[in-house]
Amino acid sequence: MIKNTMHSLDDRIEEMDMKYKKIVGNLAANLAATTLKVKSRYFHRIGVSGKGTLKIYDNIKGLPDHKIFCPGKSYPVIVRHSNSLSADDDARIDARGAAIRILSDETSDSSLFDLTLKTGNAFYARTIANFATWLVCGLPAREEFVKRAPHVRDAVWTSLRHANSYAELHYYSNICRLFRFEDGQEMYVKFKLRPSDENISEEAGKVEPIGILPPDTGAIPRNDNDTRPLLFLAEDFQSRVNAKGVRYIFQLQVRPVPHDEAARDVALDCTKPWSESEFPYIDVGEVNINHNLSAEQSEQLDFNPFLRCHEVDVIRASSCSQSASIDHGRSLIYEICQHLRNGAPLPEAWKIFIEQSDVKVDLSGCPMAATLMKKDAQNVTLERTLFQTLWISVGEGGFVGSRAIAMPGVRVEVGGSLSALSLAMKEEIIKSR
Repeated sequence: MIKNTMHSLDDRIEEMDMKYKKIVGNLAANLAATTLKVKSRYFHRIGVSGKGTLKIYDNIKGLPDHKIFCPGKSYPVIVRHSNSLSADDDARIDARGAAIRILSDETSDSSLFDLTLKTGNAFYARTIANFATWLVCGLPAREEFVKRAPHVRDAVWTSLRHANSYAELHYYSNICRLFRFEDGQEMYVKFKLRPSDENISEEAGKVEPIGILPPDTGAIPRNDNDTRPLLFLAEDFQSRVNAKGVRYIFQLQVRPVPHDEAARDVALDCTKPWSESEFPYIDVGEVNINHNLSAEQSEQLDFNPFLRCHEVDVIRASSCSQSASIDHGRSLIYEICQHLRNGAPLPEAWKIFIEQSDVKVDLSGCPMAATLMKKDAQNVTLERTLFQTLWISVGEGGFVGSRAIAMPGVRVEVGGSLSALSLAMKEEIIKSR
């Protein structure tokens, strides 16, 4: 194969093997089609945001010298809270999010790095292949899977929260980064944002399971006797910021990078939280939010896991079966969708990446691609449904290019066999036995 050197390449794509590219490409194309149609985010659609400061403590115990998290330093920060799936009613039981942007200084909008945190100390998919398969499979297949991987079931339920206030919940990164210290040492790190009030425990808003897994929507309707406004969480956050501000404690959880590749993949597994007794959380600073952003400013925010720096880096992956594949893959998907949502020019490498997927997306709304499309092409076209396209990538046996296509609207009943799950999920089940 000969590379086209007439356009700039994206290292994230070049590092992926063919199966990894196929899965990420199909996910990106499907979400891009939805983004073009609705002009909004796919997940965490509506949010409320504020700006303030991250003040690093003068004395940090248990952390080697670090250029960013240096005692006494202070950084401007932006925090955006949101619900995972529910964009119309804050009273629904849902996962809650806290995206954080740490800026380099007050005079610049440049970001040191972005973090995306959520309620619950684990995620339900270890790899990007697992994530894509989870989207494809219906509830029966997922329930069959979690019976053999109960920690995944726990990750789903512990992410859901009853909420009275965004400011009274604990938020976790789940996916870790690579920390580089001043002495050259490297460690894995996870991040946490907790309320400044120590009386608010990690169990705040906990949802007791009412079945094997929540309903397909993931957002359970509010109780009939709940009379709170639809967007009361946003209103509460803004009121708190206007009154006395909102204060959080910023925490880190670090562990040495294992020498063995298999051990590193286990450490990066975001479906299993690290032991807090072995790797305790370290309080490194306080986040004080004292200025509300307008709805328009909040909508314009783009949080991207690939916004990072040398000292707080993203861990790369080359295969969709590696634990690091989620952060690596989603950074590309996020950025493609953000460009399309904002009407920004789409780099040629990304355009080609989408065009090579199994999804036919009309990019006439993309500034760079507009001249290549017919003038009368105005509607978004998606020749296959999300379920059909992803099934090609992660369907029977997990082989890319398989022509086993799930019929739209039909859920796969698993029964005693696991034919509905991809090879990647089958391997996870075998490991969990």
